[in-house]
Amino acid sequence: MAYQSPYRVKATLTSKGQITLPVELRRRWDLRPGDQLDFLLEDDQRVILKKRIRLSIFEVRNAPSSAID
Repeated sequence: MAYQSPYRVKATLTSKGQITLPVELRRRWDLRPGDQLDFLLEDDQRVILKKRIRLSIFEVRNAPSSAID
């Protein structure tokens, strides 16, 4: 799915501190319940959101140590 950069969408913070990712993002990133996301906070107040990739035990054995958190 192609989209123009910058891609913008809004989300609202609930009283419990939760947000709902728009369905288009969940579909693009193939997000499922239980998937984990990393929030990287930049000095200029930008937030970078990344999907954590789950590795199989075989992939973990061969992955560089910097790729495993």
